[in-house]
Formats: sequence, C-alpha cells, structure tokens
Amino acid sequence: MTTKFTQQEILPLKTDVGALGNRINLETRANHNKVDKMMTLKFALAIRDRKIYRQGIQMYYHIFKAIEFSLDREFARADSKWAPLLKEIWKPAIARKDRLFQDLLFYYGEDESKFSNPILQQQIDFVSHIKKITDTKPYLLLAYMHVMYLALFAGGRLFRSKLAHATGLFPKVPGKTMEEVSLQGTNFFRFEVEDEDALRIAYKRDYELNTRNNLTEAQKLEIIEEAKYIFDKNADCVKEIESHNLKRLRSKVSYKVAVYGYYSILILSILVLCYYARRIILNF
Repeated sequence: MTTKFTQQEILPLKTDVGALGNRINLETRANHNKVDKMMTLKFALAIRDRKIYRQGIQMYYHIFKAIEFSLDREFARADSKWAPLLKEIWKPAIARKDRLFQDLLFYYGEDESKFSNPILQQQIDFVSHIKKITDTKPYLLLAYMHVMYLALFAGGRLFRSKLAHATGLFPKVPGKTMEEVSLQGTNFFRFEVEDEDALRIAYKRDYELNTRNNLTEAQKLEIIEEAKYIFDKNADCVKEIESHNLKRLRSKVSYKVAVYGYYSILILSILVLCYYARRIILNF
C-alpha cells in the first residue's frame, strides 16, 4: 500500500537553502560524489566474491552498531537535552545493526566470533570516533542520522537489484530456492515496512522540523563538518578493505577490467583522434 503525501508534507523543499539536510547535501557534494563513484565500482567487484562482500557489510555492521549504541546511550540519559529531539526523528524501522547481524550470521556460517569486533584499523578508529564524539556532543548524531541512513533509501534499492543478479554470491542451500536464499543475505538493504517511500518522507520531514530551530548556527556548522568526515571515513574504510584483499583482487579478471578499462578507453580515444586528424591532413 502506497501512502499519499501532499506537497506541503514533503519537507524540506529542494529549494529550501536553510534546511539542514539540504545544507549537508550541498556542502558535502564533492565528498559524496567521490564515495559514490568508489562504492559503485567496489560494490560491482565485491558481489563477485563472497568473502570480500561479507567484509564490506561487516564494516557497515560495526559503523551502524556504533551509531545505534550512541543513540541508545543518549536515549537512556534521564537528563539529556538532546534525547527528545533525537527521538522525534529516529524511526526504529530504519535501524540497521540487527539486520546486518542477520546477514553476517548467514555469510559466516552462524559463527558470530568471526565478525564480533572490527580488526582493520580504519574501522577501529572510526567506531572509536563515533562513540567518543557523540558522547560529548550528542547533536553530532544528526550528521550520522542524515548521511548514513538516508543513503540507504536510494542506494539500498539499487544495490538490492544488483544483488538479485549476483552469481556466486549466495551459497546453495538444500531445499531452498535462490530467491529464498538471497533474502537471508540481503537484510541490510531491506526495510520491513509497507511503504519505503512513506518511511523516507516521514524521516526527512521530521529531521527538518526538529533541526531548523533547535540548533544554533555553530552547531549546524559542526554537523556539516562531521558529515564531510563521515564520507571521507567511509572512503578510507573501503580503500582499506581493498588493500587488505589486493592480492586476491588482482587475480580477478573483473578487477583488471575495472582498473585498466579507463586507461584503455583513453588510449583508444587518442588513437581515434589521431586517425581522424591524419585523414583531415591528407584530405586538406
């Protein structure tokens, strides 16, 4: 069932330059584009290798676990100035920690010990930063609530589609169809609600309504800077996984095509230009 919203209910307006969400999007555009291009390429490579893919979602498990730990910590503080505001925005349906945990149990054969703690340094540093910075400045959770969760609505659908066609990612399970098996390993990208668009619109609206007048300009600027940091740390964590698996990746044809494809196209373009330049000179 699809929920209908009036134009007045869809907030913030794209033209609203004062909305914190819009300001974050504008100020982090370069950071976002960098990570977006990287994730598109790395995801395409990861879904061809189950071991690398599960390392990727393990990374996000630790990140979302740290965010949701920090949110719960703030919610539990009886004297918290920020808990009421954060609760007005937060929607339990968007929580990712438990869903990622289900995926990881599936990919690691029900062995929680294989993913319970981060082992790569960038992940360890990022998780530590999230817990420390939001303990002293809880309003910075608003940067994570915008960047990390809203990305799932758009990116989640795209990645779900790609995962559905991934060959070799899902193990064969006796008595289950490939569709049934894939559902066990794609919880991260799915929301257990009737209407994802309604959830997204309500989340963005409540984010805007609760951040417009309840933050100082200095706090908003801090949130924007933290959002930039989030994008950059995501990039660092992804690159770390690539470095960790470099030998494995280099042996794969798909990696070679992705890495060297750009240069091949560039060389081909130069050759074509030279050919046409020669034709022009000869015909002149």
